[in-house]
Amino acid sequence: MLSIFYNVWGVARYERKMLLRTTKFRILGGLGMSIPVLLGIGFAIAEANGAELPVGIDSYVPFLVYSFLQTIVIAFIVGDFRAADEQAHIYEVVAGRPISTAELVAGKYLGIVSALVFLSLGVLLLTLSIQAAKISMTGNPFTIKPYISYLVLMNLPALIFMSSVTFFLGAVLRRQAAVALIVIVYL
Repeated sequence: MLSIFYNVWGVARYERKMLLRTTKFRILGGLGMSIPVLLGIGFAIAEANGAELPVGIDSYVPFLVYSFLQTIVIAFIVGDFRAADEQAHIYEVVAGRPISTAELVAGKYLGIVSALVFLSLGVLLLTLSIQAAKISMTGNPFTIKPYISYLVLMNLPALIFMSSVTFFLGAVLRRQAAVALIVIVYL
């Protein structure tokens, strides 16, 4: 029983490492992180210049935009796992190892989701640092509650749902373009 978890976590660890090294993930993840950060900087500058913003808008809007961008990242990253595996001949390698297909798929899913969670945490830390800079300029009180609540209640469930749907569609349709189109149309 313990070997199943070891196999799944091993696959997840290597899948996350491989995903973080791909150019596609770096470009899409960089775009997905930069737009919310620019919005956060814009809100901080506006508030430092005396604009009255509704409470929490400077924390919710960057994460809301990031949620939409995250769906696009999921559509292109998660949707092509089957094609990438066939191109890399991963199934021939797995055939020689004592690992089941279920362990491989579960490990791939956990690896992809963990990489996307790291991306979400990166956006959280960057927007928190922007707010810390804003506080040093304006002296307004700082609350972390909107950031944590949006991450836990909105971002992570949406990430798990969209990556699961995309993973399922990728397994059924086996066409990355069709999967990306369906997921983006769903958005």
